[in-house]
Amino acid sequence: MLISAGKKRFLIKIKESKMGNSFKKMSFKSKLIFSFIFVSIIPMLLVQSISYFNTTSAMKENVNELITYNLAQTEKNLNTTLNSYMDILYQIYTDDEIIELVKKINAETDSAMEISLLRDKLSKLTNSKEGIRSIAILSAGGKTAFYDTLTASSLDSSWMNKNFEKSEFYRDITSSKGSVLIPTSYASQLGDKKYYLFHIANKMVDFNDIRKDAIGVIVISIDEDIIYRACNEVDAKKEAKKSVRSVNFIVDKKGYIISFPDKDLIGANISLFDPAGTNGQEDGYTAAARKISYFDSSSIITNSLTSEKNGWIIVNAVDQSFLFSKVYMTQRLTITFGILALLFSIIIIFYVTRNFSGSIRKILHAMKTAQEGELSVRVELDDDGDEMSAIAARFNKMIYKINKLVEEVRAATFKQKEAEIRALEAQINPHFLYNTLDAINWMAIEKDEHEISNMLKSLAQILRYSVNKSNSIVKLREEIEWLKQYIYLQQTRFNYSFECFMEVDENVLDFNIHKLLFQPFIENVIIHGFEGINKGGVLDIGIKGRENSIMIVIRDNGKGIDPETVSKLNSPDDKEITAKGSGLGASNVFNRIKMYYGDSGSWQVESETGKGTTITLKIPKL
Repeated sequence: MLISAGKKRFLIKIKESKMGNSFKKMSFKSKLIFSFIFVSIIPMLLVQSISYFNTTSAMKENVNELITYNLAQTEKNLNTTLNSYMDILYQIYTDDEIIELVKKINAETDSAMEISLLRDKLSKLTNSKEGIRSIAILSAGGKTAFYDTLTASSLDSSWMNKNFEKSEFYRDITSSKGSVLIPTSYASQLGDKKYYLFHIANKMVDFNDIRKDAIGVIVISIDEDIIYRACNEVDAKKEAKKSVRSVNFIVDKKGYIISFPDKDLIGANISLFDPAGTNGQEDGYTAAARKISYFDSSSIITNSLTSEKNGWIIVNAVDQSFLFSKVYMTQRLTITFGILALLFSIIIIFYVTRNFSGSIRKILHAMKTAQEGELSVRVELDDDGDEMSAIAARFNKMIYKINKLVEEVRAATFKQKEAEIRALEAQINPHFLYNTLDAINWMAIEKDEHEISNMLKSLAQILRYSVNKSNSIVKLREEIEWLKQYIYLQQTRFNYSFECFMEVDENVLDFNIHKLLFQPFIENVIIHGFEGINKGGVLDIGIKGRENSIMIVIRDNGKGIDPETVSKLNSPDDKEITAKGSGLGASNVFNRIKMYYGDSGSWQVESETGKGTTITLKIPKL
């Protein structure tokens, strides 16, 4: 019995070996057909059968994951939107001029002028960003200055109604740490459109003496549509697509609605929709979602996410019947198209394999020829648009590029040698200039022309600093010293028609900076900004350190730049800007910042014709 069993095992091994050898001896075409049938068709039928029963549960899990992801992304969008308005709030309560005006309003009995000036500033800030309907400042003395786009009045605010308690509101804001988000409420109505506003507020302090009490409170009122669009990715000029039947809305910790498709329900508490829990396990979020007109009220799925930053609750509501009707339709279509694709694949595989092996042989032959060093080889295949044609085309393109690179390397090697020769020849010129300037300097000293002597010394230092490794990295203090010499020469040249004031933080002097980075801006101010000015020009240069960057502010009271040019200069995508009369070329100034620092470096140009220009550069610490 044992011997018989052993013989059977031996026979099976022989048969398996013969089958393996037979498969190895098959042509590539036969192997491809056999493999396709064994690996694709049979498993495909099995998978289709199993997937039919598993798709529903899997799709439901995927939907839940997508909803969770959607809520997380929505929170990010919401926080990003709110942060952009927080930035404007920060800009206001750190503005020295606004702080001084508020202090004067608190100190003076008749402060109409200061309130008017403050209102002008607030009007510009209100129009600086979409969605801001009002900016108000409540002073510690009980006076109010605001700009309101809804009322267009200096006396009537859209959200400070008769029942508004200024003192209580003021105490709440000044006692809070940081900025305060105030829930959405009805504000005003213009024509048929109702406006609902939410507010962000922050106390104002005198930064010269922060130990004192707050000098006022800033309140920015923002259209609720802003956060609704941020949460639902709705275009500003279009409404949400009702066919999607999925919407996000926001409630606060107390259950009051902050943002909702039906604006009339904003400010209501979700407990009002199901106060007694009459719908069983259905919560208030689902009950609120039923109020949306384009939802099937019989089947709604709600999920929520509480924002860690502000405590608002983002609720996602999805029409379940609409959602999973497409899932079931997808299942049926998948099975139908799977069967059709299977039949089509069986037919097409016989057609494709007929030319497939021949194409492979041509490509392998070309590769072997290229491997032997013949880079002029090309694969000649019919451009049928299939994968083999694409491989052949890419192979031909690769060989062409390799051939081209070989030629470029040869040319680059030749040019490098020429550049090295020219560099050696050019070393003579700087030394000749230094020696000549030194000789002229001593001639000026002998003739008691000390001002000329000082100018020559400064010029020699400028040339020596500029010529020596012009693209190298230096200490900021070295750049400042060189800049002083340069400005001295320009002041002498233009008969002291302008003054220069420089304020540099001590703690940034030893930071590294690329040489001559912001000199073109200084030159532009002197040559173009002060053009035609014989007296009274002022050039302010401020350099301050931040946590991971250096801020350079260059300000002048020259003739300024027109708005169209300023817009172009502030565009990071406009790579070849040459502003007429400004002397600024992105290839020479802004492109250096891009090249050196990438996205970490930035600039901002602000200018008003006839009043001057301010250029702010931000570069990372090296």
